[in-house]
Amino acid sequence: MGNTMHSKMISGEISCVDYDNYLAKRKGFNDFNEYRNKLHHIRGISLPLSDNKECPNYLGVYIAERYLSKIWDNVTRMPYCNKGFDFICGKGYKIDVKCSCLCSSEYIINCFWNFRIHHNMVADYFLLLAFDNRIDLNPLHIWLIKGDEIINRGMLNHKEMLKIQNNSKLLSKLYIYEKIDKLDKLKECCNREK
Repeated sequence: MGNTMHSKMISGEISCVDYDNYLAKRKGFNDFNEYRNKLHHIRGISLPLSDNKECPNYLGVYIAERYLSKIWDNVTRMPYCNKGFDFICGKGYKIDVKCSCLCSSEYIINCFWNFRIHHNMVADYFLLLAFDNRIDLNPLHIWLIKGDEIINRGMLNHKEMLKIQNNSKLLSKLYIYEKIDKLDKLKECCNREK
């Protein structure tokens, strides 16, 4: 069968990616990315994401996506690097998860969170997780906002970046999107990990 799949790849019937995924599945992995990552960890080329807190993906992939499946029922998690969204909820909506830690310094008057939306027209909703900092990782807010909602003078999914300032007047405008019950569950999950 391996030769048949190899022949199909050579002839162009299947892509190289499909062939690599096929080989990885034969070795017991979900896909080629999982297989490659495992090899990198074994060889010491890279750390597992759970051990690599300095990696930019640590917050979004390891923390957020991992915990969200524990606090929301009936979600289907998409594979890593899925284009446009991270989850499909029980109602069939595509949800893109975005995380940010509070940006502050002695030179910044108002602290804020930055969420990279990247003009994402694929996702139906954006789930925005706001943490205090990368060291303590205390969740402060969870907002679930529809992609075509008008936020900060523009449609959310048309934005490159959404900046949310940490002041009571501006945060009160986002209160209708806040998921307080889910925030409490997320806090419990994060505290268990500490």
